[in-house]
Amino acid sequence: MAIPQGQVGRPASARGTRELGPGSTSAGPTPAERLRGTRPPAYVLGGHEAGLAVIRSLGRAGVPVVGVISSPNEHARHSRAVGHVVSAPDPSGRARAYVDLLIGLARHRGAGVVIPTTDEALEAVALHHAELARHHIVACAADAVAQSFLDKGLTSDVAASTRVDAPRTATPTSEDELAACAREIGFPCLVKPRESYRYHRAFGVKMKRVDDYGALREAWLEAHVLGLKMLIQELVPGPETAGVNYNVYMVDGEPVVEFTSRKVRLSPPNFGYPCAVVTARVPEVVEPGRAIVRGMGIEGFANVEFKQDERDGRHRLMEVNGRPNMSGQLAVRCGVDFPVMTYRHLVDGVLPRASDYPSGVYWIDEARDPFAIATRWRRGGVTARDGIAPYGAPHVFATFS
Repeated sequence: MAIPQGQVGRPASARGTRELGPGSTSAGPTPAERLRGTRPPAYVLGGHEAGLAVIRSLGRAGVPVVGVISSPNEHARHSRAVGHVVSAPDPSGRARAYVDLLIGLARHRGAGVVIPTTDEALEAVALHHAELARHHIVACAADAVAQSFLDKGLTSDVAASTRVDAPRTATPTSEDELAACAREIGFPCLVKPRESYRYHRAFGVKMKRVDDYGALREAWLEAHVLGLKMLIQELVPGPETAGVNYNVYMVDGEPVVEFTSRKVRLSPPNFGYPCAVVTARVPEVVEPGRAIVRGMGIEGFANVEFKQDERDGRHRLMEVNGRPNMSGQLAVRCGVDFPVMTYRHLVDGVLPRASDYPSGVYWIDEARDPFAIATRWRRGGVTARDGIAPYGAPHVFATFS
């Protein structure tokens, strides 16, 4: 089976000659061919929770880790597993400068494995994938594939083409289209960005729930005037505990390692980021998870988020991430070490192998979860005993090891 251009799949040495860059006249050895049998550095792009999980995992495995950080609040810079920290431009606004820095690292610190852990970094790397792949092993998809999960409108299109259950979605491009889209979707509904990180930077939230046309128009317009592409999506009813993560490592279009978990608490409630997650067997999401990842053509690691619809019990697709996810340390804690799998597969050609993992192990964001528990307790949504139960069970913290 052929590997689509620019994706992570079999190690480069198994794919024949590399893609030629501008001005190239002959094929030479790929970075993977040059690095086989060595221990090249891992350039981990981003130092938030997802990046910290990758840094810790690779550091424990003896991999030299270079953290590429664009913001002072990326706390992974302080990890003992980081051998060196590089300050980089903001990839969302200065993608060309960001990529030039990564190419410079190959010249000054050596070729390595580039692992984006944020959407901003992944977008920049994917756009310049072919160029970067002449200097490093790049652990993410190229732009054509990356856009299918970075742009939530395109994600909805892939879900439809692969027959994966997903909420009804409309993408108005003007205020004139807004009313028609509202009639199509109905209320309540969600106003969501097509590119998540840009919206979060502007408004500090992932999305907004609206209950009438006035609120919809206001939420859509405030994003539209900033040039943000938005969509309107059916609200899938159900508690935040109905959220499910399907994690997978794909090789040549086939899942070789799979891992599922359930969300326990989100911050803000219902539509925020996870602050507590627990391992659980959720077989209902395995086939649709495989289908959407195959449909997008993602190779290597992917994370697919679902929510169980309380109306009919079916799991609806929420989003797809083609990079390490926020609660990534949970799988590592359970012996499913996706970062090390990725590194060994791409550098040494070692095919990842599935392993069993326990249910009932928690990932806890210790900075936000106590506040989330207190908020729910004051509202009568959880007892203190139930709120703190994850802390007495096997668990791993997001930040403090």
